[in-house]
Amino acid sequence: MSESKKRYTIKDIAEQSGVSLSTVSLVLNDNPRISQATRARVLKTIERLGYQPNRMARALAWRHTRTLAVLVPQLRHAFADVYFGEIVSGIYDRASRLGYKILLEVARNEFIESKEYLQLYDQKFIDGIMFIGANSRHRFIAELADGTRPFMLVNNYTKEFDLNYVVSNYRYGGWQAAKHLVRLGHQRIGFISGGVAEIQTSQDILESFKEVLDESGIAYDPKLIVDGWLTEEGGMKAAEELLRQNPDVTAIFALNDKMALGAMKKMNELGLRVPQDVAVVGFDDIPQASFAIPGLTTIHQPLYEIGKLACERMVELIHGKVSRVQEVIPIYLTVRESCGARLKEAAAAKTE
Repeated sequence: MSESKKRYTIKDIAEQSGVSLSTVSLVLNDNPRISQATRARVLKTIERLGYQPNRMARALAWRHTRTLAVLVPQLRHAFADVYFGEIVSGIYDRASRLGYKILLEVARNEFIESKEYLQLYDQKFIDGIMFIGANSRHRFIAELADGTRPFMLVNNYTKEFDLNYVVSNYRYGGWQAAKHLVRLGHQRIGFISGGVAEIQTSQDILESFKEVLDESGIAYDPKLIVDGWLTEEGGMKAAEELLRQNPDVTAIFALNDKMALGAMKKMNELGLRVPQDVAVVGFDDIPQASFAIPGLTTIHQPLYEIGKLACERMVELIHGKVSRVQEVIPIYLTVRESCGARLKEAAAAKTE
């Protein structure tokens, strides 16, 4: 067959333009996420080759799958974890209302090394990926930063890559919690961290904690920062280490509720009273926080609502209704018994 009579395919267009098949598809569908330079290069190749798309085949090949992938990190029982479970529930319920199915995946080593995340797109299994719990070790997300494949971080973000995200205002949440403890008169405040070196939102909370100390004239003491690995067991060990090395600590701020609850359990074992001996504040407001004894003061995150909103925004990205999503959700302090505020209020009332 002569060059002039050859019937070119979309694969030929992609190869000669130096782009992926999905990029050619997005150009053919006039998707606004494609840069003008890339669009012009692909259209020039189409004109040069005289490509004539088969409309029926194109519709079948590039139709929306109406399936979203939800990706979580490789953690023990990740889908059973209350944090992930609340967000996934929100995503699932909104997706169902919008006529979408959910595919659950784990960012295991094989998944990343084999580039299975790209295959999900390119083999038309999914329309987009929503990643809950991403951290700086997940370098593969850089490949999804060009916007040609719908991708979103859920309740996290990164300063390194320009990605779509829906996230709580962790910085303000950390500020509220720290400010509350300082207002109650605490100056030796232990901080149970988790993932600060790898998770941007964890860094935000710690930075806010340090800012409040500085604003309040309280010296920052790195010996009061202990990693609890974001687990109940880690919270127990961190609290024991904090109190053994710093017996003058009067309050503990834990980066999530699981570590805060673990810290409270350890203090009970050590014969310490919460909040009379040591006040405790957590972060997330998971269901167990209100059932703890004493009830856990914490920063409320609307995890279920975050999942719903992220799903809505993802579908808008897929259909080209928006070209970028970087949305920050307000969060607030929920005061319960564990911080001692109510004891202080009651004591003040008696003296009036």
